[in-house]
Amino acid sequence: MSIGVLQTVLPVEAPTPVEPLESLVREAKEGLSYDRTISRRFVHRASVTEVFLTDAAVAGADRFLVGAQLPRNHALYRPETTGQCDFMLLVETVRQAGIFLSHRYHDVPLGHHFIFKALSLRISDPAALRVGCGPLAVVLDVKVVTPAGGRNPRRFDARFDMVIEVGGRECARASAGVVVIDGVRYGRLRQRGRAAGTAAAPPGTSAYETSPYETSPYGTSAHGTAAGADDDRYVLRPVPAAEERTRPAGVREWRLHVDPAHPGYFEHPSDHVPGMLLLEAFRQAARETAGGAALTTLDADFAVFGELAEAVAVEAAPTEDGRVRLSATQGGRVLATAVARCA
Repeated sequence: MSIGVLQTVLPVEAPTPVEPLESLVREAKEGLSYDRTISRRFVHRASVTEVFLTDAAVAGADRFLVGAQLPRNHALYRPETTGQCDFMLLVETVRQAGIFLSHRYHDVPLGHHFIFKALSLRISDPAALRVGCGPLAVVLDVKVVTPAGGRNPRRFDARFDMVIEVGGRECARASAGVVVIDGVRYGRLRQRGRAAGTAAAPPGTSAYETSPYETSPYGTSAHGTAAGADDDRYVLRPVPAAEERTRPAGVREWRLHVDPAHPGYFEHPSDHVPGMLLLEAFRQAARETAGGAALTTLDADFAVFGELAEAVAVEAAPTEDGRVRLSATQGGRVLATAVARCA
């Protein structure tokens, strides 16, 4: 009789499953705090009341989560007639997120100048942005895209692609392209532009951040008292009769009202026309062209700096597919262009 060998087979423990990344991201989103705003220095704001970001967390390689609290009402940003939050309030939140992440996680020193090349925002779910009985708690899921080949120590280039959520519900997507340089290079850049009479910026760039402003021929009029403006946020003015010209059918034109004393558009001093002022002008021109409907999409590109001492023309033209093409020009130079869509 053969004797068999009894082998005891011990159970093999199954490997512990790795928790999915999205589960970790979800937990990180739920852990964002809305108790207080971040330091105003990190978003280039002079007043703490103009800061909307509250918290941030790392969610992976070049992926970040940013918390923001949007006020129900604001001196500059007020609810749309549709009941949703101000389109430009979202744009400003996107702008702040790009600046904050650059300082906090990409070692960009405070005091550097942010030159925004492009900024876009597309709302997909307006209902999620409806203003209710309290401020909106927003999460920006941000992917930072930087050029391959390592970082240039003299400048920082990046694109911030963002998914905007309210209550776990995606409601918009945004993107901001930026170049950051130090004060010395910024000063040289502005000096070359003025000397050449072209207000030149690096190819495909323009700026709207710090630096003392210069004297403007527009003066320091009291807010809301300019001719034809019942709302201190309204920045478009009729074209002076002496400057009227023949335009193609359907094309409308205005002059940009620049008031360096305005507490909103010039919340801190600037030596050029602020980019947010140009974007607000585009929003207003698009709405005028589209019969007052609220914006749902704005894709803007900045070309060169706009000088405070020269008039800026804002032009809008409807397209066959229902969009509005926009441009801001100064002395024959294109400062910025955009394409907008209204609800």
